[in-house]
Amino acid sequence: MLHRRHAPLFAGFAAITVALAVPAGPVDAQVTGAAPPAVAAPVTPGTAPATVPAADPFTVSGVKVDVSAANANAARDQAIRDAQVKAWAELYKRLVPTASSVPRVSDIELARLVQGFEIDDEKVSATRYVGSITVRFRPNPVRETLAGGGQQYVEPPARPYVILPVTVVEGRPVLWEDRTDWREAWEGRQTGASLVPLVVPDGELADISAIGVNEALSGDPEALARIAQRYNAGGVVVAKTDLPAGGLDLGRPLAVEVTHYTPDGARDQQTVNVKADMADRAGDFLTRATTFVSAAIDESYRRDNTVASGPEQSTLVRVPLASLNDWVETRKRLGMVNAVTRTDVLSISRYEALVTLTHRGDVERLRQALARRDLGLARTGAVAAPMPAPVPGQPLPPVAPTPEWQLQVLAKGAGASSLAQPSAASPASVPVTPSAFSPSTAAPSAYPGVAPAPVGAPQAAPGAPPRILGTLPAGTARQ
Repeated sequence: MLHRRHAPLFAGFAAITVALAVPAGPVDAQVTGAAPPAVAAPVTPGTAPATVPAADPFTVSGVKVDVSAANANAARDQAIRDAQVKAWAELYKRLVPTASSVPRVSDIELARLVQGFEIDDEKVSATRYVGSITVRFRPNPVRETLAGGGQQYVEPPARPYVILPVTVVEGRPVLWEDRTDWREAWEGRQTGASLVPLVVPDGELADISAIGVNEALSGDPEALARIAQRYNAGGVVVAKTDLPAGGLDLGRPLAVEVTHYTPDGARDQQTVNVKADMADRAGDFLTRATTFVSAAIDESYRRDNTVASGPEQSTLVRVPLASLNDWVETRKRLGMVNAVTRTDVLSISRYEALVTLTHRGDVERLRQALARRDLGLARTGAVAAPMPAPVPGQPLPPVAPTPEWQLQVLAKGAGASSLAQPSAASPASVPVTPSAFSPSTAAPSAYPGVAPAPVGAPQAAPGAPPRILGTLPAGTARQ
């Protein structure tokens, strides 16, 4: 889905006029609800943060219907129902790309899934209805239906991505100063069935101040953060291609270098090659190229955000903490793991935390999902504490749970390396000795770069099990 904010024709001139009228001085421009930038970004006085339509991947737009019936009302009612059935099939294929077929749902179940609809265009006669309808679905019922169907599904992004079309003309990269055919193709692309919503910046003064073409190509973190904040985006995609000054050569494939940047600093790069069709004109070819690039972005997102199906289960994990930053970073990365539906903090000290992760799928799938966010999950090798001797006339005291798994923050990129070599990163192959939980022994680190707990660090006292201290916020807003 491609969202583009339509700015007034003279918005840039208005901004210049206001800028000249307002005294010079620092002005803070920040999207409501977005995190503050790491470094203060220069913002042009008089400009306001960009506002774009909220990303809604649970909405299917442009569903075409053509129905004939005994009368106009009957045709319209049947057309609305047909549009909802078609929209459900489209949404299912969007979220479950590996499915060979779309399961049928009853009228009652469909009514539970559909939140509402909008008629975009319609033509009505005495017995015929032709129209285009947008159908909106309820996120949580859709998730429940997908999870209960035994299929892995993709948790869609909560926010759109900013896409920056960069054109290289005679060796000179262009982003803002000239209106290139590549940029026009992205601006004119109609809303489609993309999983990842994309927004093209308007190119106003604040956009130009936020990021330049060289900063976009080099992946400057501060500049990427500024443009993402302007559009409240969940990431930035730079799509660079080389167009000859004399015009597009339809006899040669078009190579588009696509680089995706996420807020956590991850970078994913790929090249999309598009061949021209015999009937293509230059504008049509570039529009089709944007569709291929969007499909590649969707596939990259699916690869990292697939949620296992089946009933929820809980896994108790120990999180060793060498510093407060370890806990902050662990919470941050856990919030980005879609497989984890709930995180309960049972106990926490200066040196470790005891956490219950609620997730779908088995522990191995959980390990893979955590590794994609550079979190390592390994067996501790710990044995359960022995039961205390019973005292006549007294109830048995509860025993604190013993975690079988240990969760640690890994270096950037280490999680992806462990997925590439499953035998070297198998949970059973990275054991932690039982003595790791003894107060007289330093806990060895299962992964390089993670400091062990110091000797003599206070441990959780045996006896009553730890109480839930809180629940970490989910990574994706559940509606």
